[in-house]
Amino acid sequence: MGKKIVIAGGSGLVGQALQDYLRKEGHQVYVLSRKEKSDPNYYYWNPSLKKIDANAIEGTQVLINLSGQGIADSRWTEARKKELLSSRVVPTQFLFSVFQHSNTLEQYISASGINCYPLNNYDKVYKEEDAYGDDFLSHIVKEWEKSADLFQSICKVAKLRTSVVLTPTGGALATIAKPIKLYVGSPLGSGKQWMPWITITDLTRMFGHVIQQELSGTYNAIANANTNKDFTEKLAKVLHKPLVLPNVPGFVLKLVLGEMSTMVLEGIQASNEKVKAKGFTFKYKELPQALEHVLKGA
Repeated sequence: MGKKIVIAGGSGLVGQALQDYLRKEGHQVYVLSRKEKSDPNYYYWNPSLKKIDANAIEGTQVLINLSGQGIADSRWTEARKKELLSSRVVPTQFLFSVFQHSNTLEQYISASGINCYPLNNYDKVYKEEDAYGDDFLSHIVKEWEKSADLFQSICKVAKLRTSVVLTPTGGALATIAKPIKLYVGSPLGSGKQWMPWITITDLTRMFGHVIQQELSGTYNAIANANTNKDFTEKLAKVLHKPLVLPNVPGFVLKLVLGEMSTMVLEGIQASNEKVKAKGFTFKYKELPQALEHVLKGA
């Protein structure tokens, strides 16, 4: 039997795909929106003003929070860093304040980030119980997950540490593919840094699995990891485009992106054994197969 599920941050790439998937699975899915809409599938909310439609709370069994401004949308000034953190923590704290007296909420599921582990150990495959790193992204994830844990006093809490999500349109894959299509693509920096990834298909399935199995705990949402060089080469092959330019030097990316360059010059490997031990199976585990599926529907 389907559940009443409310999604905060449901208008992004992941949120839209997740809505579609969960409805097909038979759930009643509603989205929190900062804009007033006549659509009955949307509830108004504004965490900054501490306002929310009471119907969003009534009878809700699963609350999914995908809220948060895009990490790579603009350069990391000090003001931007504060925005990135508050856009995740403040909505979570507000949601807890309005749901803490709910007598129907069974599960709270939070998006999180795979970039929470130390960046200086190339050979280590990180597990969920490993310590956070000490860089900015690790700090964001730590505070993000800490706020999610507020819900542990009222329901089960699951946190999905999402890696690079491969989607047909938009997102990181479109950004990486664009210069390759224009014949100016090349690996970044040394090209040896890891790129952990998951297809949007498997990510939405993982959310569904967490709901179906009523799981709690932290899970690495990663199908596999390839080096930046390998990822770029395999993507170019799928796109039938040559790579003719040398690697983009790391110092150039640091000049252009500032501290945000760590996102493309550093990377990690992480284990997905924990979620597999809970019965989840990935449909797309190898990069060529995943790229063919995402880009061509194969």
